[in-house]
Amino acid sequence: MAEGNLNELLVGKDEATRALIAQRVGERLCLDDLPDVELRAAEALARHLVADAMERVRRALSDAVKSASHLPRDVALKIAHDVDSVSCPFLRVTEVFTEHDWQQLVLTVSRNARISVARRNAMSEGLAVTLAELGDSVVAQALVENSAAPMTPPVCDTLIDRFEETAWVLDMLAERDDLMAETAAKLVTKVSAAVRERLVKSYGVPEQAARLAGEAETMALLSVIRDVPQSGMQTFVTNLQAERKLSYGLLLDALRDGSLDFFEAAISQLTGISLEKVRATVDHGSDGALVGLLSHAEVPNELYANVWEELKKLRKP
Repeated sequence: MAEGNLNELLVGKDEATRALIAQRVGERLCLDDLPDVELRAAEALARHLVADAMERVRRALSDAVKSASHLPRDVALKIAHDVDSVSCPFLRVTEVFTEHDWQQLVLTVSRNARISVARRNAMSEGLAVTLAELGDSVVAQALVENSAAPMTPPVCDTLIDRFEETAWVLDMLAERDDLMAETAAKLVTKVSAAVRERLVKSYGVPEQAARLAGEAETMALLSVIRDVPQSGMQTFVTNLQAERKLSYGLLLDALRDGSLDFFEAAISQLTGISLEKVRATVDHGSDGALVGLLSHAEVPNELYANVWEELKKLRKP
């Protein structure tokens, strides 16, 4: 189809009409038995439509060609680097790119586009490693949640190294049921207590290793808690909960360590009661009020008596 004929076909057409043309062009490109002449014409028209000024038109083309096997590489690359509404659905499913293409694309596409790539049903180890190396925590989350993403040692080691301080990412990784034993062993020292128990049960990680890891984590946290000023304790506790490290066992250990400020901030976080009210109840409230506070915080029965005893030692007379 000549350039002039292409212009005649598109010139003067409104946005809705051009979007409809884009859809039909995409449908033609998805046909496996399209004659060569028609294929070349459809490809030429796609090159015009992928540069259309209106996002709606480009989005219609992207949606129509995401499953195409006859898409020119230059058109595919333009779609991949378009705005997120155009590129993301396409990148999630297209099979037109080579492994080399994917390695280059994740260097240059947007963050949301990387998330879409991380959710693909087809994923090589090399691409998974690159996403783990380049993506932020949200990209890592999409990768870890994608059951099609291979969680081989090179992929997992990259995630563990990069997100060692982002506990929730590693907790999600530990929830996978297809990890290698060596990966599970590395994770046991880096995840929350609840997830650590799962690693012991699911991957046969020695309970002694898990126990030592838990003890080491608790000692490290207690050391940090001692240095947190009262004014910053509530923020510290909020961050701990976000990282899934605010456990009832830690509350008891903090009380035994004499950190009433941490305990009060933690109870406030767990119950939603203001820190001022929690502090007043702990410092001056009746035994009944304090029992009610612990019940509201859902302190487990097996820890309740110990928590109560430690509190009585620390409460102000």
